[in-house]
Amino acid sequence: MKKIIIAVVLLILLGLALLVACGDQERASEEARIRAAVIATIEAIPSPTPQPSPTIVILPTTVPLDGLFCEYGFCIGHPAEVHFVDASTIRNPATPSTRAYGILFAFNPNLFIQFVWTAAGGSFDSTTTLRYVLEETDTLHGSQDVILYRDLNVFYQPLGPTAADLLPYGAAATWRCGNRDFAWKAYTPNDGMARALLEEALSRFRCD
Repeated sequence: MKKIIIAVVLLILLGLALLVACGDQERASEEARIRAAVIATIEAIPSPTPQPSPTIVILPTTVPLDGLFCEYGFCIGHPAEVHFVDASTIRNPATPSTRAYGILFAFNPNLFIQFVWTAAGGSFDSTTTLRYVLEETDTLHGSQDVILYRDLNVFYQPLGPTAADLLPYGAAATWRCGNRDFAWKAYTPNDGMARALLEEALSRFRCD
């Protein structure tokens, strides 16, 4: 029951995360889709049911399968003990996320990860893109660090305290790859843990 309560709380946090996003008129339709997906996620929270199984994707044998999500034209790493769930399929399995837009989340009692992507529009603005995963109660610390990872400029900033009492630390990051913008956030029980999680995610990240 404790895990179920934690899961519900974290899903509600996911719902709140994208309500504060604001952008220009070019992204109005995308933000409406974000809000609709979040509302669908919250409304679909059921009584205890098994966690949906991760999507099975056939990959080249040279790609490690543990802790790797590959779908929608990109791959991203994650801890092997948690699996990404497509928020769009919680309410309707027939309507998953798309290559142009989507929301994933992964959680257990010791970790919460949220990952969002959307079609790029105009010049890249890390502050605006970061809002897709931030909540009003999230507190950004210090200034953004720019991490050069291969050919990606990744904008990273620690969080704390977070909106989750059980996971008071965290970080958020954003980057552009090809014609899409990506935003990542993690809540963790320990300070500094999120940076290692991001590095793991980036070590296996690639996009079309």
